[in-house]
Amino acid sequence: MPATSDPPGRATAATRLATPADAPLLAALHAETLPGDVSDFTPLGPAVVRRFYANAIARGVATVWVAPADGAPLGFAMSTPDIAALFPRALLAGAGDIARFVFSANPVGLARAVIAKLSSGTANVAAVPELVYIAVSAAARGRGLGAALVDAVHAGFRAEGVAEYELNVHAANGPATRLYLAKGFEIVRRYRKSGHDMYAMRRRVERS
Repeated sequence: MPATSDPPGRATAATRLATPADAPLLAALHAETLPGDVSDFTPLGPAVVRRFYANAIARGVATVWVAPADGAPLGFAMSTPDIAALFPRALLAGAGDIARFVFSANPVGLARAVIAKLSSGTANVAAVPELVYIAVSAAARGRGLGAALVDAVHAGFRAEGVAEYELNVHAANGPATRLYLAKGFEIVRRYRKSGHDMYAMRRRVERS
């Protein structure tokens, strides 16, 4: 669920690919920028979020870019070629994964996540490429990090031969929506989730 306040079109920051060792920093940024009233994943608890990022990167089910290229990441973006497979393969791939998830997930947060999925009609999602999360620390906004991360995701999908990909964003997040529209996304669906109006957006990938 992308969240950024960078000016549209501005992309001046460098990015690098994240490794599993970045998972604690990614989880901390996730908690800062995607709190429980924004993301139904955050309330599952920090242990689950850390394991999600570490496993998703290590197992190759998602790609994560961080910005800036050196030092502690102040922003990140995660993309996946198959959003339907991302969470099962990162957190529920076998009995060990399932046991760790059951015993470490916050039960209240898990119940909230299930209710949000069922009530919004997003419990079953299509197997499509997606920009899953993009977030920039409040202390680093306005530097072009969000735009640079969008560009990194787009270049990654283009290199993989992806024809188009999607993202979901809160309709009330005007800065993020303006950035995505400026980058070539279009709104393809409006829906409600956890009491919030949401946009599903799509962007085509030009051939090099």
